[in-house]
Order: sequence, then C-alpha cells, then structure tokens
Amino acid sequence: MYRHKRLFSFILVILLVINSTFALYKDQVGVIDWYQAHVGTPKKAYFQKVIGRSNLIVATDHNVIANLNLKSNNIYWRHALKENDKLVTIAPLDNFVVSLSESKSSNIRIWNGQNGYLVNEYVIESANNENAEYDDLLIQNNNIYALIHGKTIVKINNVSRSQEGKFDLQDNNHSKLFLNSKTNEILAIGKNNKGQLIVSVLETNGRIISEKTVSNIKFEIDDVFFTGEKLVLKNFNNKLYTVDPKSGSSSTISYEDVKELVHVKDNVFIVKTESKDNLVKINDSVEELSAFENNDEGIISVFTNDADSYVSKTSVSKKESLVVEILNANTAKIAKAFEIKNDYSKNGEIVKVSLDSYRNKDGVVLFRIFTVTKDGSIHLYKESNLVWDSEESLTNIVDLKFIALPEITKDIPEAIKNNENTGILSQIVSRIKFQLSFLKKSNDNHSQNSDILKRDPYGFRQLLLFLTQKGKLICMETLTKQIIWTRFIGNDVQNFNGIKLTNIRSSAVQYPPLVAVIGTFDDNGKESSIIYSIDTITGENYQYTNKNVPSVAKYPYKVLQTFRLSNEEKEDKTRVIALVKSETEVDFYPNIPEVIDSIKEMEQPIYFNLNDKIGGNTLRGYKLYINDEKKPQIDYLYKKTFPENEVIISYGFKEPVDYVASLGKVLGNRNVLYKYLNPNVLAVATVKPHDVYTSVLSIYFLDTVKGSVIHHSYYEGGGESSIMKPQIIQYENMIVCTFWNNGAPLEDLDTKEAKKLKKNIKKGSQIVVFELYESEIENQKDPNHEFSSFHYIQPHIESKAYLFDGIITSIGVTTTRNSITNRELIVGLDNNELQGIHPVFINARRKITPPSNEDKQEGLLQYRPIIPSSEKSIMNYNIPVVGVKNIVSNPATLESTSLVAAYGLDIFLTRRTPSNDFDVLSEAFNKPILVITMVSIVIAVIYTHIKIKSNNFKKVWKIQPADKVEKAEKKDK
Repeated sequence: MYRHKRLFSFILVILLVINSTFALYKDQVGVIDWYQAHVGTPKKAYFQKVIGRSNLIVATDHNVIANLNLKSNNIYWRHALKENDKLVTIAPLDNFVVSLSESKSSNIRIWNGQNGYLVNEYVIESANNENAEYDDLLIQNNNIYALIHGKTIVKINNVSRSQEGKFDLQDNNHSKLFLNSKTNEILAIGKNNKGQLIVSVLETNGRIISEKTVSNIKFEIDDVFFTGEKLVLKNFNNKLYTVDPKSGSSSTISYEDVKELVHVKDNVFIVKTESKDNLVKINDSVEELSAFENNDEGIISVFTNDADSYVSKTSVSKKESLVVEILNANTAKIAKAFEIKNDYSKNGEIVKVSLDSYRNKDGVVLFRIFTVTKDGSIHLYKESNLVWDSEESLTNIVDLKFIALPEITKDIPEAIKNNENTGILSQIVSRIKFQLSFLKKSNDNHSQNSDILKRDPYGFRQLLLFLTQKGKLICMETLTKQIIWTRFIGNDVQNFNGIKLTNIRSSAVQYPPLVAVIGTFDDNGKESSIIYSIDTITGENYQYTNKNVPSVAKYPYKVLQTFRLSNEEKEDKTRVIALVKSETEVDFYPNIPEVIDSIKEMEQPIYFNLNDKIGGNTLRGYKLYINDEKKPQIDYLYKKTFPENEVIISYGFKEPVDYVASLGKVLGNRNVLYKYLNPNVLAVATVKPHDVYTSVLSIYFLDTVKGSVIHHSYYEGGGESSIMKPQIIQYENMIVCTFWNNGAPLEDLDTKEAKKLKKNIKKGSQIVVFELYESEIENQKDPNHEFSSFHYIQPHIESKAYLFDGIITSIGVTTTRNSITNRELIVGLDNNELQGIHPVFINARRKITPPSNEDKQEGLLQYRPIIPSSEKSIMNYNIPVVGVKNIVSNPATLESTSLVAAYGLDIFLTRRTPSNDFDVLSEAFNKPILVITMVSIVIAVIYTHIKIKSNNFKKVWKIQPADKVEKAEKKDK
C-alpha cells in the first residue's frame, strides 16, 4: 500500500511538471513574439491642453479615439469602438474628449482626456438611421449640443451630467452647428435635397427662432462658415457670399476666384487663390491683412486659443524638403518659417496637417506640426525636427506574405547561374571573383543589415511583406520587428487599389525571392490593372533577363481573377500568373511565347471558377488551355446557382502552404482511414431567412472542376449577424466553419416542439468541423494513383458541432514544414484575444459514448458539446490585440514550430508548437553534464583502446609482467 502511495505521488509530481511546461515564463514575453499597436489613419486630429499638458487627440478611420504621446511613438490611451458603432466626430471639452458615434442608436460619450476613462455615456434612440452621417458636436462652456441625424439637437450639461433637452427641427438635412456667442443662439446649417442652404436659429432652450432657405447659391456644406454675425460661404463658381442667418438674405462679395476658404476665427479667413494665399477679414467686403510669402501649393492649418492665433501653410510637393510658414493672425506678420523632411517615395505627399503652438520655460513660442501622408502614415515634427512617425498604413492591409530568406546574404550575384550558354571556365572565374569580393566586403564592414537578411538555422528569421490598400509595401523582419524597407507604389499611378500579393519565386542561393503586386488604378477615368515584380530583399523592381518581360505591366481592364500557374519562365525561374479579363479572354504575365509553349506542353487543362461576391448566389466553372493555334482559350463548363432565397456569405480559405504528411489516419486498432484529399473542393456558406427561425445557414462542399455538390448540411438559427460573420477554413481533409447561431425562436411557446427546439438550438458561437475520408471502410483506398475529379468517389464525411464561449472575428490554422505536427486552430475573438484550440478538442470523430481502449490509443476524447478554454490557450496572454481580421501562418525550418501572424488594427506575431518542442532541447537541459559525460566516455574509450592494444601486443610476443618474471626466477632458484 505504501509503495502505491509513493508511485501515485511520483506520477502526480511528473504531471505537474509536464503541465507547467505549457505556461509562458515572464522572461519569455516579447522573446518568441512581438506586438505592434496602431490607431489607424486620422480623419480628425487636434492638440488639446489636458491639466496643463499638450495632448494629441485623434479620431481615425478605424473607429478609434486615441491620445498620442508627443515625445515618443507611444499611445497614452485609445478606445476602439465596435465595427457597427461608427465614429462620426470628436470635440474638446476642458480636460475631456467628447465623441459622437452611430450604431442602432446615437451614442455620446465623454472621456477623461488624461487617462481615457469613460466618464459618461448618453444613448439617444432613433426611429431610423436616415441621415446618420449628418451629425455634429458643438461645445459651449460646459454644455454639449449634439446634432443627431440632421434633425434632432440634444443638449447635455457636463456639470450636472444630465440631458437637459432634445429639440426637433423641421428639416432632417442639417449637418453643422454654430454658436452665436453674442445672442447666445444656436445655428443649424444644412443642404436640403434640392441643393439649397437651410438655416435654423434656436435659443439654447430649444425654442426655434427662425428657419430659412436660401435658394440662389450652389455650394458644398464644407464651404459654409459663421463669423459670429453672418454666414460666409464659397459657391461652385469660386465666388464668396454672406448670408444673414435670421432673414436668409444673401449678398455677393467682390473678390478674385477663390480656390479654398479656411476659417481662422471670427471674421478672419485664409483665402487661397491661383496666385497667393491671403489672410483677410470678411464683412460686407474683403480686407486683406497679410499673405504667405511662399506661393507654392500648400495645406493650411489653424491653431487658436484665448490668447494666440496662428495659421500654418505646409507646402505640398515631391521634394524631400517642404517649407512650413507660420503666420500670426493677431499681428498679421510671419511668425516663423522652417523646413520639414518627407520621403515622397515612401510616404507620398502630405494630405492633412494639424498645428500646435506652445511656450517653453523661457516664454519662447514654439510650434509642432502633425502630418498625415497619402499612404496613411502619421508624422510629428517639433518645428524642423522629426520627433516620431508611425506606420498607420498597416491598419489597411489587404495581403500579407511570409518570405523565406536566402541561405547566404542579400548580395546575391546574378552572374553565378547555371546558364546553358555559359562555359565551365567562365563559371569558375565568376565564382572566384565573387568570393574575393565577398571577403573584401566582410573585412570592410561586417554585416550591418546583411546579417538580418540571412536565414537562421531554425527558420525563425523570415520576412513579412505587407501590401496596403493604398499601395504601401512594408517589409519587416520577424525576429526583431525591424522594418527592412518601405515603398509607396501608390505614387506611380492614380488611385491605386491593392488587391493581392503572389509569390512568383522562392528564395535560392543565386536567385532572390520575388513577389508580384497586383492592383487596380485609374487610367484617365478607366479602371485598369497593374502588376509589379518586386525583389523582396531590396524592394526594387526586378529586372528580368529577358528584356521582353517588363518589371511593371499595365492592362487596360479590371481583372476578374488572378491565379498562379505551375509553369515557370525559364531564364529567371519565375512562376506564371494568369489574369482573367472576361469569361472568354485571359492574359499571362510574363506574356512571352515560351510561356504559351510550356502551358501547351502540359497537355492538361487548367480549371478555375468565377464566383459571385458576398451577397450573390452563383458560381461558374471554366477550363483554360492552349488551342491548336497556340492561343489561350477558355471554355465554359457549368453554372451552379443556389436556391433563390439563399445568398452567399462566406467562401472557404486555404493557407498558401498546405503540405500533407500522411495520406491516412491511423486508428487505435492500427487500421487506416484514408483521407479524401481533393484539391478542388470549395466550401461555401449561404444563408436564407426562415419563418420560425431568424435564418438558416447552409454549408455546401463543391467540386470546382465539374460543379457537383459533394455535401450539403444546414443549421437552423445559424446565419450572418452584426455580432459575428461566418468564416470557413480548409486544410488537408478538414473543413472548419464558425458562425453565430441566433438560437431557438424568441416566442415563448409551451409546446413540446418549442421546448425541444430551445433545448437543442443554443444561442451563441458555433464551430462545425468536417473530416473527409475516401471510404467509411477501414483500409479501403482509391485504386487510382492520381486523383481526378472525374473519378467517381463519394467521400465519407464525419462532422461534429461545438459551442464556443466567445465571439469569433477571424480564424486560421498553424502550418509546419512537413505537416507532421498537429494542426492547431487559431481564432481571434472580439475581446482582443487570440486563442489556440488543440485538434483533440475539435476532432469530428469524437464519440458520444465513452471511448474504448482503441479510441484511447488513438487519442479520441468523449464528445462534449462545449470546447474547453483556459488561460494557457490564450496566445497573446495579457496583450490586447485589437481588431484582428486575418490570421496567417508559415512553417519554420523546425517541424515543431509554426510562425503565426495576426493583423487588423494591431499586428501580433508569435511561434506556435502544437505538439511541443519535440525537435529542440529544452532550456532546462543540463548541457555541461552532457559535455562532461561525453568527454569522460571519449577518455574512457581511448584509455580502454590503448590498454587492450597493449595487452594484445604482450600476448602476441608472450611478454610477461615484471613481477611474474621475478616470481618465476625465485621459484627456479
């Protein structure tokens, strides 16, 4: 009995030690992962004094309100509103920040400007969301006036923290609020459906004084301003008008063509004309006060407080140095001029500027300039010095690729190639020259950036290449988070829109890795397509050996679809890209005769499909081949239309790298279930309304070659909602779908059927897992050596549905080098967590009955409808990774390890080992003892070898030891 207790205690200690290995030690934080927080590209930014300290407050295109550090590239605080809660505007109020956002209701929130805490929130219910974008905020002392849906004004007292009034206007097209401080009246300005100016004047208690319409001026609402007495506006013909708010009478002001009108304060404006930018006063006429000395094109920004008023003009050009000129609006004199640096090739031109003025300890007036560039990045200058910049363009990523590094360095000689036309002697000479030059470079400066661009033994060091929607390319290194290079190709063409990245050549010793950047642009009003071939090591356009292949190719049409072929361009070993122009036309890149010949030599057609976008209900299949005339030809094959009331809400996603290590699943009884590995399977989710349930979700598995339905299942209550959108991921023989189930009908029915529905259909997140096998019968395999969609094989499908405690926003799966390691499902949650789900919990073959001994040997658990979660499964521990939209993985050199990148608003990269580090020695391994043991063994082996050799020598020559000889001699005597 005592022995059993000791054995039990020993096993318990072992289990505790094993369990602790899954924890993350404090010193490991930031070692195997890194995190980059963002706020997005600001749509409104201003400097605000909070408890005597200047703060940079921004409202961004990603529904984020943030306070940015003025000294370093850090975020004091930020709040990311929900995706369905659209941030409209923000405004300063003493030490607070007021925000107005729109969801199903209008939400007014007051935030503490110092720490970001929510002080108060007011929810204004509306009958509908009509004119939801016509919202505005007006601050008067401690009163907040909010214009809601262009029709309702809400008054909030920030001292008593109460809503003091709600006033309705007759017209619902108001979009601006102004305050007449002299009469203490509120002006609501708008533009009605006829394009006329509407002006409503109210008292602060909500009583409407007048509502007027001005019909003789055509204008934009952004060009209407209030001087304190009159409205000033610029019409479409660049003429100025003044309007009396109460009477509605208007008058023209004589002045030259006005390109832009910027309000400074009261009746002081900046008027931009073709020749110069003037500081003026506008009453019944225009009085010129001063002008900027720099007449180049520029952006005007205004800073005002109780004492000072300054106006800045920042020149906009392709030059690296830009002139900033600051005008004192009180004295009408130039206060300061300086230059700032902006790398046009990396950032594009400046599109937004915010000005700040402050005094140092000596009372000297200094200035800050905050800029937003065309690519979406932000920059803060303390006069001419750049304080920090932030790549907020990374919040609009459209594609991400992992790039494996070359085995040596980035300095790869293109001369060292196995060219058929090059002789052996010339190759040897080229190699010797390269080695000599390499040694010389190594002695001169030992690997500054080149060390970063070397492949490490474990494959942890790779490149992350991001493509943003506006055309920014950012290349980062995975170990240090260092940006290797950036490039803004949005400068090259008008209105570039990034579509995707495609790997067209992987890294090799003599060839740098290449990617193709595919996007669309505006070519004189016509939407066209463009492809760049980019060297991922340098960021430059790749120059092909064949001069007929351009590094940048333009096409006078918008591509319907692009896909990479298995064919290569022979000289540079780049993969060919097919660009589908229409249902009957296709182009290739590179478009050279040898590519056409290589496709024809395949003798196998290329199958592809054109799918409706989300919201459609049709898929079409096609066949691409080279005809006898050596021209590409597309044949229409099928059209799959889903039922009329069903719409497509999600397509299956596959990782670019999806290796399969084993063709079958080994069972506990040592038999095998062979996987159904059809590369042409596409999972499609559709939804339809239902009378009893909110909706019904259907999942189809289609063979995209012949258009047949392999499987169809439906889930009552499932569908698309504002809470969570369905997502599908496919890997190996598995398909995983996540969606929100609205639950049983809301009606409180007491029938047996209703009670059964409420029991069986639960509200919340669901994960449905499918596993496809060639047959239900063990050890039965398709006799065909090569898979074909035209071989009739109806797969056997196992499926299980699970409930998940959390709202899933994104989904991904780990990928390893040979796919021997378990594949871990990774989900991004709306609470800013990334959670890994071990495959043992989402096995579609889990049985409802207790597992048998054979099931236990296989590792099957008994089926439970809820997927367990623990803090140890949270990949980002206590770091909030906000707004994750996509999760991408790539294998490391170690089979146990997968690199996982999650991106959306923030970026997070980590390593995952679903089967633990089975191919790496643990950190606790005692290496000195191992070395001592090995050295001891070597010494012992050498000593033993010498001893044995000596004994054998003595035996051969019959040499006896000295003591035995002496004893023999004595005996003889």
